[in-house]
Amino acid sequence: MELMNRTRLFLLLIAGVLVAGTANAAKVYRWVDENGEVHYSESLPPNFKEEGHDVLNSSGIVVDEGISLKPPPPKEPTKEDRKELPRDSSGLQRPKALYSEAELQRRMDNFLMLRYESEQEITDAMNVEIKQLEYDRRLLKTTRESMLDTYRGEIKEAANRQRAGLDVPQEKSNEISRMQSKLAETEVSLNHLEAREMQIRAEFGKQLDRYRHLEKEWSEESSDS
Repeated sequence: MELMNRTRLFLLLIAGVLVAGTANAAKVYRWVDENGEVHYSESLPPNFKEEGHDVLNSSGIVVDEGISLKPPPPKEPTKEDRKELPRDSSGLQRPKALYSEAELQRRMDNFLMLRYESEQEITDAMNVEIKQLEYDRRLLKTTRESMLDTYRGEIKEAANRQRAGLDVPQEKSNEISRMQSKLAETEVSLNHLEAREMQIRAEFGKQLDRYRHLEKEWSEESSDS
């Protein structure tokens, strides 16, 4: 009887060791990265061995709780981070500017003075672009007048049919609606040309003012030297 009890005790001890060994082999670590994301792994990253973490057994029960799994506080931006350029819509960092504002302005001034030899050349260049717009405007106005004549004829014919007690065919109504849409689109295009002309005049006006300023500035420097 005593021998049997000793055998049972020995077997229980062996079983306990085996269970303990299995539990240790199935140990899982739970830790949180710098972004606050929770991870489960069979081993800890090197930089987390000294940090808090939870240990789970094979049943998913926490056997050693070291952290509350709250995201770490945000890092204070470094001096270099504050210098970082804004990012574009894709999230990529914008490239650093090749030139300073002063250098960029100097290059633009040099290009302006090399491109034009006089104020009249700036005015002539502006008039060339406006002349092209005027050509497009005449084509649109001619098209609009032609469509208006046809549209008025369609409207008159439809009105005469209605006065005579006749129905207006669906095809005729559709054609009138289509022409109304075309006339509206033409009007929008004419408005865009008008806005573009104003933009051209403003852009060349700035170039002309800058040219006059540089011409005066450079002539004064030449006289001083």
